[in-house]
Amino acid sequence: MKKILFILAAVMMIASCNKNEPEFTPTQDETAFNEATKFEASGTNKVPDGDGPNTPFEMKDIRSEVVIVDQTTLDIYLFDIAFASAMAQQTTINMVIPGVNYVRTEGLITLSGDNIIPTMKGHQFPKYIVNNLSGTITADSLKFTNSYGTFSGCTYAGKITKMEKK
Repeated sequence: MKKILFILAAVMMIASCNKNEPEFTPTQDETAFNEATKFEASGTNKVPDGDGPNTPFEMKDIRSEVVIVDQTTLDIYLFDIAFASAMAQQTTINMVIPGVNYVRTEGLITLSGDNIIPTMKGHQFPKYIVNNLSGTITADSLKFTNSYGTFSGCTYAGKITKMEKK
């Protein structure tokens, strides 16, 4: 009986000493991120001088979407946004930042852009030309900084709420 137990223990030890590392398998979120062509987020937009020199303006719960257009460009949609308190009291706008450059690597999308004319209600608004845009998208967040015309140092930081593959 002791021989059988000893042999059984030896076999189990040998079987458990497999030196091959298990292959990495991406989680469902990582796979979804790497295949996604549309991202939805909710976040905060900050404009450092939105309410005048050295008087920042901040808007929370700004809904955004990022849509991959092709292998190198994407469009950023910002919904119900304003750049100053006075503007927010009267109206908010839906704005598109079209043709943002991106580079996609495993688990990360890096954003960049200059001289991008945003559109609002289908019309171009060169007064709010987007420059110095840089940022990232991960499975959890959308973050970017840029200038809108004379408003420099603007930031958007949001949490990804949905990813889609089209």
